[in-house]
Amino acid sequence: MKERIIQLETLSALQDQSIASLNTEIFRQQQDATKLRQRIEQLEQKIADIQGPEEIAGSERPPHY
Repeated sequence: MKERIIQLETLSALQDQSIASLNTEIFRQQQDATKLRQRIEQLEQKIADIQGPEEIAGSERPPHY
C-alpha cells in the first residue's frame, strides 16, 4: 500500500511539473501572438498609408477643372 501511495505522489508531482511547463509555454505563445498581431496592424497601416494618396489622387478632379 505504501508503495502505491509513493507511486501516486510521484505521478502527481510529475503532472504538476508538466502543467507548469505547459502553462509557461502557453504564456510565451500568447505573448508571441500578441506581438504578431501588433506587427500585422502596423503593416496594414503602412499599406493603407501607401495606398491612400494614390486612391485619393485617382478619384479627385485636378485643380484646373
